[in-house]
Amino acid sequence: MTTQARGVGREIAATLRLGVPVVFGQVGIMAMQLVDTALVGRLGPEAIGAVGVGSAVFFVVFLFGIGLLAGLDRVVSFDWGAGRVDRCRRSMVQGVLLALGAGTVLTALLVLLAGRLEDFGVPAAMAAPARAYLRVLALSVPFSLVYTAMRQTLQATGDTTAAAVIAIAANLVNLLANLGLVFGRFGLPALGVVGSGWATVASRASMVLALTVYAGFTPVGAPRGLSLRPDRGLLRDLLALGLPAGLQYGVETAVFTATTLLVSRLGAVPLAAHQVVMLVASFTFQIPLGMASAGAVRVGQALGAGDGAGARRAGWTAVGLGVGLMALSACVLLLAAAPIAGAFSPDAEVVGLAANLLAIAGMFQIFDGAQVTFTGVLRGAGDTRTAMWANLGGHWLVGLPLGWTLCFRRGAGAAGMWLGLAAGLAGVATLLLFAWRRRIARTGGADAGQPG
Repeated sequence: MTTQARGVGREIAATLRLGVPVVFGQVGIMAMQLVDTALVGRLGPEAIGAVGVGSAVFFVVFLFGIGLLAGLDRVVSFDWGAGRVDRCRRSMVQGVLLALGAGTVLTALLVLLAGRLEDFGVPAAMAAPARAYLRVLALSVPFSLVYTAMRQTLQATGDTTAAAVIAIAANLVNLLANLGLVFGRFGLPALGVVGSGWATVASRASMVLALTVYAGFTPVGAPRGLSLRPDRGLLRDLLALGLPAGLQYGVETAVFTATTLLVSRLGAVPLAAHQVVMLVASFTFQIPLGMASAGAVRVGQALGAGDGAGARRAGWTAVGLGVGLMALSACVLLLAAAPIAGAFSPDAEVVGLAANLLAIAGMFQIFDGAQVTFTGVLRGAGDTRTAMWANLGGHWLVGLPLGWTLCFRRGAGAAGMWLGLAAGLAGVATLLLFAWRRRIARTGGADAGQPG
């Protein structure tokens, strides 16, 4: 075996050690929404649709907040690679402060948007339960962002297992709370769709509590000597990276939200089928997202240690793993579309349409894996702006117009919207491929460690 092959093998092993726990953690978080939808789906297609509309609006705003914290990957991993542990600790505190501030503002924004769903074309009968669900779900934002800030910091130091275990364990809290608050079990009131929102709030609060306790025993989170004062310099660094990432997440998620709102005009059954497929696609997306997070950390640590060749190797390894795993995911969706759809709804119409849409979603899995891992490794190299512009162009100039045309002008219905999404993802992936190739050509230069 050549030295280069051994280096690639070691990099694959290192990326998987970081990425696999992140995948399990992300899957644990997504499993909560899958459980929510599966249980609420027993109340009928209208209930699934209401959760779908509320969730779609929620995630546009929420993921902007997640993006604001994405700079922790870069800042902490770079400092960890350079051996600056004290600065890593300060970054975690600033991330938590940023999470609390952003969480408060974003919660208020979601409550405001909940009162305007009809303005986005949501039918009044569906808007009422969606509004009630969204107002409750909004209360989970500060908890989720604080958890994310601590998880991102620990992840950037190579500590990924605890956050994953906590996210998976929180599913038990979510399941029991859903059974109690949706259907009125365990002596709790039956709140229906709104009960599912309260279950999410409870489970996310439990995650913050558990991770805070764990972080106190780590080098970056030990309370002894930990200052809670704002650090303007570090906050400025985090925002310089986080604002473009937040806008990128918002731009990307807004496209999927727009498609959900447009599909809601087709009726309850198409919307329910669309929501099922959106959840499944979001679930499989967590696999390359884990590889992207690992790639960001590995690239940042290598650059912090002054190892340009290691950064290039780390980036390509993460992309290869992300794309390869999504190719397997595509096979599963294509071969098992009907059984997967049937797990979410007993309605034959919903299952049939969702199965057809899942086959289309399977087609763009590889593009989705490529674009998210390229986004991650670029973030590790200090570039969060390129992904923002690529998503704006690919989704809003290609994907959404094409999907709208196929759906409403060509009569393809919800399938047309998903074909448009696939085309947009392909465009984003292509643009980011060229951006990464250009970026790695400069990793040995003077700007290798600078954001941009």
